[in-house]
Amino acid sequence: MDKIVMQECASTSAIDISNIDYHGDISNANTTGNDNDNGNGSTTITTIRSRSLSNPNEYTEKYSLLDPENHPPAHFKSRMTSFRYNIRSTFAKFVNNQSPSLAKWQSSHRSSFNDFFFSYSALLGSHTFYVLCLPLPCYFGLFEFTRDTVYIIGYSIYISGLLKDYLCLPRPRSPPVHRITLSEYTAKEYGAPSSHTANAIGVCLLILQWAFTSHTVTLNMKIILTVIAIIYCLTLTLGRIYCGMHGLFDLISGAIVGLICFIIRIVLKYAFMDFNCGDFFWYPLISMSWGLFILFNHPEPIDVCPCFYDSVAFIGVISGFELCDWFIKYFGFSLIYSFDYTTDIVVLSRRLIVGLLVTVLWKYVVAKPLIYTVLFNVLGFEDDRDLDEHDDPLPGEHECKIFKGNSNVNIVGRFLIYGGIPMSVLVISPVIVTVVAEYIY
Repeated sequence: MDKIVMQECASTSAIDISNIDYHGDISNANTTGNDNDNGNGSTTITTIRSRSLSNPNEYTEKYSLLDPENHPPAHFKSRMTSFRYNIRSTFAKFVNNQSPSLAKWQSSHRSSFNDFFFSYSALLGSHTFYVLCLPLPCYFGLFEFTRDTVYIIGYSIYISGLLKDYLCLPRPRSPPVHRITLSEYTAKEYGAPSSHTANAIGVCLLILQWAFTSHTVTLNMKIILTVIAIIYCLTLTLGRIYCGMHGLFDLISGAIVGLICFIIRIVLKYAFMDFNCGDFFWYPLISMSWGLFILFNHPEPIDVCPCFYDSVAFIGVISGFELCDWFIKYFGFSLIYSFDYTTDIVVLSRRLIVGLLVTVLWKYVVAKPLIYTVLFNVLGFEDDRDLDEHDDPLPGEHECKIFKGNSNVNIVGRFLIYGGIPMSVLVISPVIVTVVAEYIY
């Protein structure tokens, strides 16, 4: 079993959380950095529970400043404009005092089953889940539903990430809250708004809107879809509190983001119902330019925070989807539209097996070496990947690293890698499915 290892060495700016007032004031905390549990100042280990299949990670952070939002106000004031700092201070009032009450609630509901259920259900908001499951409606003939889902989730991720990095608001402090997670890096992001909640609200509303406006959905199916949507939404949102990742303000702000993205998508969908992107040769250029523009003009966080690359991935997916939509309509390549709704097991299995294999091969085998080879050897990008420290081990200090910039080549590379996923689903998979149907089964 792998244990959770927190690398901790002496640091003159470290905060010993044993002296923190959990009602929000860390200004009086001990910052001498003299707390050496092993007696010699070398690496110490904080372990509450080892991770196994049935037991997710559970830990508390020995040093509060290892989380990228727990520094005292002066840390942010000296690095923000006065306007940005005043906004942060206004919203910080809603989250600074939340940890004790959240820890009490969490403790009263703890059980092995809940730990397992809520930590694993959080995977419904993970990269791998979206890579594998977002394309699935296409294979059932629900092309427009897939489009709507991509827009709502993509912009929910982007806007929630933008607000996280701009506001730099804290997650619930650990301790007293326990972090229960399968992925430690997610605990190293800022708090509000909750992107899991934004996605859950947006997708839940989309499912309900589709179920109750579609003429092909029966009453029994409407009821089933309603129950599934509500369970999905409640599981993801309440699970963020249970796992110690978010507080009520994070959930409320996330829900607002999801609601706004849903409303905007539905309004624009019907406003541009007659718009045909295939009539305009410049459409893919505008789409990709817009995607890269909002990524390269994303607010910079104060401390290192990994959530930005979630935004890069989903904006890449949106641009890739729009590029494929244009390609299909401009060149009349309409095989994806032949994926009509069916309950034929053979047809569905063919689509799903081929589609998933093509997507996995692109994302996890082909894309990265291909894209980076082109960027470095053909387009002449400078290798500035050393700017990214999001995937590095925790520093041998008592606090997180200060943000120093994102790698340009990683932004473009990730954008193109994820932009290729819709191409694998909408263009490549239908061709292979047709060949398989013709010559294999």
